[in-house]
Amino acid sequence: MTILIKNTASNPTVDYAASELAYYLEKMTKAEVGFSTDEADIVLKLVADDEENDHAQYQLQDNQVIIAGNRPVAVLIASYQYLHALGARFLRPGRENELIPNIEVEEIKQIKAYDHVASYKHRGVCIEGANSLENILEFIEWLPKNGFNSFFIQFANPYTFLKRWYSHEFNHYLEGRDLSDAEIQTMSDEIDEAMALRDLRHHRVGHGWTGEVLGYSSEFGWESGVELAEDKRDLVAKVNGKRDLIQGTPIFTNLDMSNHKVNEEMAKVIVDYAAKHKEVDYLHVWLSDGDNNVCECDECQKILPADQYVNFLNYLDEKLTEAGLDTKICFLLYHELLFAPEESKIKNPERFVLMFAPISRTFEKSYADVDYEHGIPEPTPYVRNKTTLPNSLEENLAFLFDWQKNFKGDSFVYDYPLGRAHYGDLGYMEISQIISRDIRYLDKLHLNGYISCQELRTGFPTTLPNYVMGRTLWDKSLTYEELEKEYFTAAFGKEGMTVAAYLEKLSNLSSSDYFNKIGSRINAQLAAQYQGCVSEAVAILLVVIKGLKDSQASQHENWRVLAYHRQAVIKLATALGLQASGKQAKAEEAWIDFQDFIKLHEANFEPYLDVYRIIEVATNYAGFKYRE
Repeated sequence: MTILIKNTASNPTVDYAASELAYYLEKMTKAEVGFSTDEADIVLKLVADDEENDHAQYQLQDNQVIIAGNRPVAVLIASYQYLHALGARFLRPGRENELIPNIEVEEIKQIKAYDHVASYKHRGVCIEGANSLENILEFIEWLPKNGFNSFFIQFANPYTFLKRWYSHEFNHYLEGRDLSDAEIQTMSDEIDEAMALRDLRHHRVGHGWTGEVLGYSSEFGWESGVELAEDKRDLVAKVNGKRDLIQGTPIFTNLDMSNHKVNEEMAKVIVDYAAKHKEVDYLHVWLSDGDNNVCECDECQKILPADQYVNFLNYLDEKLTEAGLDTKICFLLYHELLFAPEESKIKNPERFVLMFAPISRTFEKSYADVDYEHGIPEPTPYVRNKTTLPNSLEENLAFLFDWQKNFKGDSFVYDYPLGRAHYGDLGYMEISQIISRDIRYLDKLHLNGYISCQELRTGFPTTLPNYVMGRTLWDKSLTYEELEKEYFTAAFGKEGMTVAAYLEKLSNLSSSDYFNKIGSRINAQLAAQYQGCVSEAVAILLVVIKGLKDSQASQHENWRVLAYHRQAVIKLATALGLQASGKQAKAEEAWIDFQDFIKLHEANFEPYLDVYRIIEVATNYAGFKYRE
């Protein structure tokens, strides 16, 4: 028997959805799958409607499976939701990591009707860490399979993230190489094409505009060791009596926003970029990536940084309008810009999207846990260049609510559970629960989505956090408990919930906050708990050995990753426990041993653990010192 698929839309993303259905249905049924312009078993339709969010449907009608969406990406997501209903589980990036069941041909029509509007408009991930081209492309391919619709490339291109991988920064056990400008551009173009093929909302740039005004390309990210040209000195923020680059790094350097030449130059750079890159749906316009570095000149002292920022955004809107550009601009609540403006207001809210970025927040508490009636303080008064970023959700939310008094437009949270904090959760279970509870609460915060600033290689021990993130953003009625069971049963088979219980113990005994520089480095209770992690990892060995013996294909790979993770946990928990006990010298020895272990094995496990990033975070935040 041949399964026939008909595509009624003339659209490359819907064409791709049809090809994906053909690939998976052939694997599932072992039947031939073909395409038809006439009678068919499955029909794809692009049906416009008034829904602001993605709307996906499938149903059996006149013995045909009708799969429809209101946007091309919605048709693609609807196709994957249909495959999910047939038993497919997209557990990790990469086709080899999926669980695809065998079914009978007639089962493709034995479905319940499905009609769902996405719970949130913005559902995406922003690139961080060190990544190969293959890492990025496989992650982009994975996004719509679990309900995501957006991807964010920081800077003008992903050079920074590619360079870290191909040079093997922090891991010279692997031989690195430099990338040519031509290679980087080719890779960047391929990434853009992958996003466009899937109709993903394209977010771009962010930090870097301040450097562009000074003559430094944003594509080089956190480039350092450069000198400021004399003819640009009057554009730079005056800090501690000097106008110069902060730490020799353009991206850490703010500008003198009272200087109208700064506004003119930055607006011109942004308008020129928007005109050349109409494929970008959301252009992020942020200031520097440093804190306590805003201009202290007499004119700037008269006005809050956020008022200057809003004034610039209004000026930028005028220039974009003059150029006939309808590009959406994302503006950032971050560092000094968490403090809301006192006088200025966004004049054209339709142009802008507010992005709340509580980078210093705890991940051991959810937005859902806050006492909103009695627990939200008044926002901390702004003191120029003497701010301390808050760890508490309550203080961070006070800033958001202050901004929301005068901005009622589109918005989302730009959050960081998988950017640093996850390394401290040794089982990834607590961070997954926080993600679930945060997302299910977003509408009560008047936020219309979530972009996760994160490493793409966050699968150590599992990709449960991103699985929960994507599927809950798509449908917030899904509970953490049902997603946990679905994931672990698919990933590990009949012992899946045994694995979940083990990882839950690791999460309960470890601390994402501790790894993320929240709290004292010496903590007797945590020291004992880290020893408990070691004991749990030792005790699970026979279960892991049996799991490896009894599994195959993607489930065997998940057991293999768990076996490696078990050894890594013993080494890392030992180092953390020694540090928490105050035995820093021995902790450093254990940390070096852990580094040696993960660097030695990176070639075999690189899709799952970002060795560059865990070393960077551990030495910048967790308290360890050594790195190459």
